[in-house]
Amino acid sequence: MSKQWNVKIDEQSYDVALKGSYKLLVNGEELKLRKYKKKTGLVHTEYEVPVGTKTALLIVRSMGTPQLVIDNKDCATGEDYVPVKLPVWAYIFIVLHCINILNGVLGVFLAAAGVTITTSLSCNKKMNIAVRVILNLVVLILFWALIFALAFMAAGL
Repeated sequence: MSKQWNVKIDEQSYDVALKGSYKLLVNGEELKLRKYKKKTGLVHTEYEVPVGTKTALLIVRSMGTPQLVIDNKDCATGEDYVPVKLPVWAYIFIVLHCINILNGVLGVFLAAAGVTITTSLSCNKKMNIAVRVILNLVVLILFWALIFALAFMAAGL
């Protein structure tokens, strides 16, 4: 994973680059991210890193592009930063995916994939809420259908 931002703080330019999952370069100076961890969420990790005289918020998502926020503004788009909040209804889908854990190794894999997809879809504010719910329902049905199909095949039915 590699992402670059050019930011201006107090009339000075800074080149900020995320290299891999563990290093951030600020004007060539390497920062080890584990020292700056602020919060770990279900599918993202937040870091508070120094950039010039400011403290920037670096958000690294498992299924999305990294985001750098300074003074509550996204450095890539210039838009106001709105923290990601998982809607309450998404927890229902997460619990239903987690039931798959009881179905062995494949169930654990499908549960993990289902939770990741559900959180990613549910937090996507660019889609209408009805579309997000329908897509989550489709993913849930597909994963459950796959488990049942494999169980029937294993049983020889």
